[in-house]
Amino acid sequence: MKEILLTFLLITASHASRVVREHRCISPAGEDMCILQEVFYNRSTTDSVFPQNYSHIHIGSDTTRTFQSLVPLLDGQLFRELGEPQALELINVKLKTLEIPRKLVLGNFVDNSLREFWLEPGEMAPALSYLDLSRNEVSNLTNISSLVNLESLYLVGNDIEHIAPNTFAGLTKLKMLNLNHNDLKMIHGADLPPSLIWIRLADNSLESLDAVELKLPLLEYLDISNNHLTTLKGAELIMDKPNLREVHFGGNRFDLATVKKVTDLFQRHNV
Repeated sequence: MKEILLTFLLITASHASRVVREHRCISPAGEDMCILQEVFYNRSTTDSVFPQNYSHIHIGSDTTRTFQSLVPLLDGQLFRELGEPQALELINVKLKTLEIPRKLVLGNFVDNSLREFWLEPGEMAPALSYLDLSRNEVSNLTNISSLVNLESLYLVGNDIEHIAPNTFAGLTKLKMLNLNHNDLKMIHGADLPPSLIWIRLADNSLESLDAVELKLPLLEYLDISNNHLTTLKGAELIMDKPNLREVHFGGNRFDLATVKKVTDLFQRHNV
């Protein structure tokens, strides 16, 4: 009997020590958008109550630290607590663990401490079409292929040195890919999905680019500036790309003859 009473008292004390924190949207915000500030999410000590019925939720910290938020993880539980919004932005909140909810359509997780991410377990096809993981610490893209409805992917300013074969396999809807400011030394065009229309690879360490491998018939925009390229086969680059209108290739190690030859070729083809 004493043991039962002691257990009851411990449970009661545990619940009594928890904090309930109710969050409200910052005004003004859009009719369907809720902006939250000063969110310190720790479900081991705090019961957080969030506004419901918003399709777009933004939680962040500003760079001047006028206000700050701390959300170290996103998983299915937090997503449900937030009311399962279609669009979710967690910006500069020290996010370290990211389990992408299957119902999420737009995810913006810029300026955090992410090294990896994965898809929430389940059978429903992931709805995610837009993902921004810029300025994190991502080096491994192993789980990206599971996001089969992805159309826009931003990975600017991470620690990506290598893209393994089949990394983008299955991403048949991917249109926009931004890998600026990583440390890529090589990328195989054969590993890029043919659905791409816009690619940025600037400010990496690319030493070679096989233009023949770039089987991208829908491509409109390509940025390979500020790399370590010494050769560029312009004719092969524009081959079978009738929609190509813009190519940025400055800041590499081309000689003047190559620059002139490629520039003249692009101008003749309205690129």
